[in-house]
Amino acid sequence: MLRLREPNRERMMQDDDYESHEDQEDNINQSILRFEEMLRNKKSYFFDADTLLKITDFYIDNYKFDKALDVVKYAENINPGMEIFQIKEAYITFLIGNNEEALEMINRLQDIYPLNEEIYLLKSSILNSMQQYNAALEVLNHLLTFTEFKEDTYYQMAVTYKYMLDMHGAIHYLKNCLAENKKNLNAIHDICECFLNTNRTDEALAYFQSMIDNDPYNTYCWYYKGYVYQYLSRFDEALNCYSYCNIIDEDFVDAYIETGHCLMMMGEYEKAIESYKLSFEFGMPETLIYEDIGKCYDYLENYEEARNYYKKAIKSNPELHSAWYGVASTLADEGRWYEAIHYVKKAIEADSTESDYWFLLADCERELGNIDLADEAYRKVMEMDPDYVEIWEEYPEFLFEINQFDAALEYAKIGVKYFPNLPQIKLKLISLHYRAGNLKEAYMYMEEAAHDFSDIMQFIQDSNPELLEDVNILKILEQTNK
Repeated sequence: MLRLREPNRERMMQDDDYESHEDQEDNINQSILRFEEMLRNKKSYFFDADTLLKITDFYIDNYKFDKALDVVKYAENINPGMEIFQIKEAYITFLIGNNEEALEMINRLQDIYPLNEEIYLLKSSILNSMQQYNAALEVLNHLLTFTEFKEDTYYQMAVTYKYMLDMHGAIHYLKNCLAENKKNLNAIHDICECFLNTNRTDEALAYFQSMIDNDPYNTYCWYYKGYVYQYLSRFDEALNCYSYCNIIDEDFVDAYIETGHCLMMMGEYEKAIESYKLSFEFGMPETLIYEDIGKCYDYLENYEEARNYYKKAIKSNPELHSAWYGVASTLADEGRWYEAIHYVKKAIEADSTESDYWFLLADCERELGNIDLADEAYRKVMEMDPDYVEIWEEYPEFLFEINQFDAALEYAKIGVKYFPNLPQIKLKLISLHYRAGNLKEAYMYMEEAAHDFSDIMQFIQDSNPELLEDVNILKILEQTNK
């Protein structure tokens, strides 16, 4: 299923905006250093209220809530009665997780400032966190009675309905929010998510088209319309939408990225790589994009380039276990088993719950003749994930290879019980009986398979063509096909 991916807002800024944003960052960094110097030296420097708010927000954005509180309390001392700092203190208290205390603080502020909209929005967030959703909606409905700016209120109401798992209610208020501001990116993203979660794809396409009809240059609506098409595997139409995004805004990085995703799902790996790499010209590459490029090269069997990009992803995020696995997989494909083991163990260290990783480790140990280690890894897969189809083909085969014939047949029978509707599992049991010399059993199971699976011949040709050299098996297949 398509993972609904939220665009990077910072990348969506225009160049001029980005430059001013960098200038602002430099200024705020200097102010932060000056504030921290003041605290260290236990002196008193002058900061205007706006600067103190920016320092507070910086600490909040970087999850340094204790430092944010220090700034707020300092600001309240030199600016007594400024409601914005009192609201910030309640907000930080909420972020720390002290919901009850934050609610008490916000209730006191509501009595003092009954028309401050931020107070009502924060109060609804606190109530949502306490799972008091109806109370949150009451607060927001009251806010609607006097606010002139309804956009944020509608959005917060939609968030509350999402918490209540009422996607229909959320969609209603997101539409209201977008009626106030058709370029509210949070609302566009969320309404797309709600449409997909409720399978209202036709309505989603119609809604985004109506938005586009009213504003043909709304890149976000083109982008999310493309998302819906992508979700429906209508890739050509999705690509068309993403193309419009980049016609309107050449710097719209996420459209290049999603174009790459579409092309990869279509099997157009070389074109996908081109699109992914094109995104690098307009912003810093994301870790997962490196990994996706690696996957494309992997599919193209260009294992060296695949490893190059998997390793770029690892360098960007050493905890990205799937990239460690990607390197291991390419090495295994080249028969470089010792090296593959090193990387797949790194993947397992990062996430030991992935059956694929243990299965690859088992295959590597098996190829190197490390029977006990291979057996241990195969059994780990079965314990963790008995629905892992490949284990019921490979583990019986492995046991047969090491002359544990009875155990191999027993596990093959268990596999058939788990997956009675999969011909390849039944065929494994037939093959093992045949090679063990149990011809009577092999013929019996072949009769069952020929009766149950109309495509059994294709499976035999693909995986066990030697069985077709047996006259009796050919007769069984011919009689069943009559």
